[in-house]
Amino acid sequence: MAFDQQYAPQRVRRNVTRRETITGQQLEDFGTALPGNAADGIRRRPMMSGRLSNDNLQSFLNIHTTDTVSMRDAAVKFPVNPAVTVAIVLRGRVRGAFDNVPFDLDARIQPVGFIWALSQPVMLHRELQKGDDVSKVMISAKYDWVVKRVCNGDSRHAAINDFIHAGISVRQWQPSRRAIALADQLLYPSTDDPLFRDLYAESRGLEILAEALGSLRPDAEFIAEGSAEPDALEHHQKAQEIRDYIKDHILDDLTLSGLSEKLGMSIASLQRIFKNAYGTTVKDFIRESRLIAARDAMEKDGLTIGQAAWMAGYSSPANFATAFKRVFGISPSDARDR
Repeated sequence: MAFDQQYAPQRVRRNVTRRETITGQQLEDFGTALPGNAADGIRRRPMMSGRLSNDNLQSFLNIHTTDTVSMRDAAVKFPVNPAVTVAIVLRGRVRGAFDNVPFDLDARIQPVGFIWALSQPVMLHRELQKGDDVSKVMISAKYDWVVKRVCNGDSRHAAINDFIHAGISVRQWQPSRRAIALADQLLYPSTDDPLFRDLYAESRGLEILAEALGSLRPDAEFIAEGSAEPDALEHHQKAQEIRDYIKDHILDDLTLSGLSEKLGMSIASLQRIFKNAYGTTVKDFIRESRLIAARDAMEKDGLTIGQAAWMAGYSSPANFATAFKRVFGISPSDARDR
């Protein structure tokens, strides 16, 4: 989301993990503009749950990742600097507009790639809807850096040159199995060491950028037929299968042994695949998902705090209130009164 931070002199990184919520103030810190009349109470309210990261690398790249669920309806906007941007939306749908040019990044059926070029600064408008579940990776390269390398008289780059000078246009492309696996790795990198994390991210971002730019060429297949990395993609798909099953049966009596049997994998594999993909344990994800369901039931259906506590699996309303505030940053009574 923090496109206005692209290419700042100092590298900025901020992560919000799945176990935390993202408030309006945190979105403002990322560069997102809330409505002009937004009160302090709105800034303190949870807007999303999940994980955001924004890397302004020392080179010409910005890498932005999102794995979030919107917790309320909101209209947001933020300035976007000139860039050529590649997005792989792994899950969900992202709708909005660059100035007055609408876009619709729809990956509700399968992961999909998109590419666009902005030669001038624009304002990006987004409409967030409560319950929106989006997982995406965006790699942006400085517009001038791309132009310098493309506008070199090489006829093989003619289609790319035409695209980046055609004004605001969002084009869909189908990422290879490898590109999808690389996007998944960017969402949840395997190291926290700053040096190797940056090198890890930049190498994967460059490869995705190369494949997307190559898709604009008439001989696009020359890039998309690279290494398929089937194991990484298979694990990504299995992790989504686990996640989707839990969400669809969140009010059932979910156990590791039951999930293992239903999904046809060992408990050890189930836990490892899920933790590697989402950075949290299966049990913690179930616990948080039940809290989300309980919160929604209080807000929409008027459940009492006691009923919501039982729904979330807590026999003690006090323990429920403690867990609820830890996740959402507000008390159950405050959530119910909204």
